[in-house]
Amino acid sequence: MLNVGRICVKTAGREAGKFCVIVDVLEDGFVLVTGPKVVTSVKRRKCNVDHLEPTPEVIKIDKNASDDAVMGAYKKNDVFGKMKVEQPTAKDIESAKESERKRLAMKKEEPKAKPAEKKPEAKVEKKEEKKEPHKEKKTEKKEAEKKKPEKKPAKKPASKKSAKAKGKKK
Repeated sequence: MLNVGRICVKTAGREAGKFCVIVDVLEDGFVLVTGPKVVTSVKRRKCNVDHLEPTPEVIKIDKNASDDAVMGAYKKNDVFGKMKVEQPTAKDIESAKESERKRLAMKKEEPKAKPAEKKPEAKVEKKEEKKEPHKEKKTEKKEAEKKKPEKKPAKKPASKKSAKAKGKKK
């Protein structure tokens, strides 16, 4: 049912409610549609067949037909009147082509590479300052532990029995 030349209504996305025509049938439930943009504001793009509502209207166009060929078929089959869409003037068509040329020209021009901005050194120094005191505290603690004399076990005072025993012997 969805074949090249079938006029459909888009049911999803920003172009919902707009008329389009199928230009190519792709695999896995997708088709290539166009408005053309000058006529119905639908860009040439890949579209899921679930997002299209086919109409009974079919125009005779070739596979991958240009927007100009689609508009010619619209005029030939009086589709503008059937879809209740205003036919674009020659001025509208020319301005759309000019804007498309400009867009493509800008796309081809590669933007000039901007030199990498260097971060201020003050921020780097602050980060280093923050890290250094943290490290110093750990090293100070370790050094302080090393400097402390080891505690030797205190001598136990002689027990009373042993002192008495010593006294008796004397």
